Amino acid sequence: MESESHIDFDHLRRYVGDDPALTAEVFGLFKNQVDLWSPQLRADLDDDSWSMMAHSLKGTARAIGAVGLADECEKAEALVGEGKRPGAREVMIEKIEGAIGQILVEISRWEYRQTIQNMRSD
Repeated sequence: MESESHIDFDHLRRYVGDDPALTAEVFGLFKNQVDLWSPQLRADLDDDSWSMMAHSLKGTARAIGAVGLADECEKAEALVGEGKRPGAREVMIEKIEGAIGQILVEISRWEYRQTIQNMRSD
């Protein structure tokens, strides 16, 4: 039984077509952005920095069709000023990190399938 996809591949195909090399490049950009921004998303950030980090992650998630992650990041953006409740950022960081982990697993599976297809076509 296959689990629900965390990446909207139809969305992604609208931008990259069925080009595996371009898809791999977009996934690489996503992984680089996640490596750059997610460790910096800390609960103790000032509101401007928190909002910028969440917004950056939201954008990179939307680029690959990771709607669930983008939605969580959008909720995170609201955790500033009056919307910043005690413990809410910590919970949101856990949700975002969990979603990123699931997406990275899905990307790894896609990369594996591409490797197998390339081996078969050689």
